Amino acid sequence: MKKDEIFRLRSTIARYKDGERNFQSLNLTKSDLRRLTFNKTNFKGARFTQSDLQESEFLSCNFAEAEMMHCNLMGSILIESVFSGANLSGSNLIGADLTGSILSHACLREADFTGATFINCSMVQAQFFKANLKRANLSGASLSSAMLSQVNLNSANLTRAILSDSNLSRASLKKAKLIRAYLNKANLKGSNLQQADLRLAELKNVDLEGADLRGANLEGANLEGANLTGTNLTDANLSNTNLSKANLEHAILSSANLTGCNLLHANLKEADLYKANLAKAGLLLSYLSGANLKKTNLKGANLIGATLGETNLLSSSLEETIMPNGTLGTAN
Repeated sequence: MKKDEIFRLRSTIARYKDGERNFQSLNLTKSDLRRLTFNKTNFKGARFTQSDLQESEFLSCNFAEAEMMHCNLMGSILIESVFSGANLSGSNLIGADLTGSILSHACLREADFTGATFINCSMVQAQFFKANLKRANLSGASLSSAMLSQVNLNSANLTRAILSDSNLSRASLKKAKLIRAYLNKANLKGSNLQQADLRLAELKNVDLEGADLRGANLEGANLEGANLTGTNLTDANLSNTNLSKANLEHAILSSANLTGCNLLHANLKEADLYKANLAKAGLLLSYLSGANLKKTNLKGANLIGATLGETNLLSSSLEETIMPNGTLGTAN
């Protein structure tokens, strides 16, 4: 640090110790602020670019519109602070605790939040493009309309998080926990959700075209009107899910569990359901033309009004299945 930077930093610390709490628009660029504590302090519009704030405590502080690019905030405690409109792009927040903080409209592009805590945070319309959120805890966080394209959310906890209208295209969410999460109208096109836990999640009208959901758990989820064109759902658990009016054209559902699933008016044209379990599934008025149902379990399924043109039912189990014309199928 240069002499004037050292003097400015020492002056700031002295003023804080004397009881001052307003440091709006202060320039602390490239400052060494490691392991310091600031409570209920106003840093609105302040400049912290390239500063080192590692393991510092900023409790209930205001960083709205602050410039914090490429800062080191590793292990810092930033509980219930405000970062609305702040720029933290490229910063290191590994293991940081932002519980209850507000990051709405913040720029967080390419920042590293590995293992960070965002419990109950408000991050509406925040920009996370290409950020690293691996193993981060975002339970109960609000991320409506957030930009999360190409973000790493592997093994992240998003239980009950609100992600409605968010952009998660090409994001990686392998083994992520999304139990009871709200993802209505979210863009998950081309995303990786292998082995993700989406039990009881709200996914109405979500776009999952070309997504990878192999081994994912979607038990009891609501996927009404979802776009699952070309989606890979091999070995996925879709038991008791609502897939009414969903588009599953060319989807891969081999060995998937769809017991008790609601597929009313669903489009399954040329879908691959090889060895899938559709026992007691509701397929009323569904479109299955060209679908592969070889060795599929359709015991007790309801196919009234379904279209089965050119459908492969070789070796399928049709015991007590209600066929399109209302007749009962027999065991093969």
